Amino acid sequence: MFSKTAGANSSTGRKSSRQSQTSQKWLRILYWGLVLSGIYFAYLNIQPYEQAVRFLSGKVVNQAFIYLVSVIPIVNGIANFIGRGVTWILGTLLWGVIQIIEVLPIILYNHEGFIQQIVGDADSRSKYQIKEDEDPTLAMLKRTYNALPISIVSNLERLKIVTYVIDFLVCITVYSPVASGKFSDFFWFVGSGQWNKIDFGNLALALVTLFAIEIILGLIIWVGKLSYAIKAASK
Repeated sequence: MFSKTAGANSSTGRKSSRQSQTSQKWLRILYWGLVLSGIYFAYLNIQPYEQAVRFLSGKVVNQAFIYLVSVIPIVNGIANFIGRGVTWILGTLLWGVIQIIEVLPIILYNHEGFIQQIVGDADSRSKYQIKEDEDPTLAMLKRTYNALPISIVSNLERLKIVTYVIDFLVCITVYSPVASGKFSDFFWFVGSGQWNKIDFGNLALALVTLFAIEIILGLIIWVGKLSYAIKAASK
């Protein structure tokens, strides 16, 4: 009887192990699919920043110099290649800064150690009493100290909103929802209800590129947590 029970347990263990391996295999496929999707949407999102850098650099560089380079047969091709490479690098760096600010809250809010530290510090730290007759600078410093560490998170949220607005405005310059490509026309059409003049395909593309990286990163974190849970359960 003991041998039958042991055999049953062994069979159940092998079945559970096979199920765990199958689940891990599909999660790996999902993970790499999300990574490749993230790279694709990152490329779509970097394009507007590359064009913005190219536009600004065209305004800054002397137009006479640009014309001089453009008329030299071989030099113009080399200069164009190098210039395009530089604008892509600068555009990628600019996009990277914006993107880090946008995705940092997602990473931090999924980090239990960070949340525990912030909550623990907020509950345990003492606060200064602000007096009515004290120096304004001292009162300001006390308010700043009293707001810590919660103010770090709240300020990050405010900064994220600002970067989303910037990101949206940059995206609709390339994926413009109106024929003229002007911000003013887009907001005028929206405000006046002229929906037939809005290209909803481009608007959807701009919104997808705006939020795609954040959604994909959230899914990657979820896949990682799910994979960890399955491994822990199979032990």
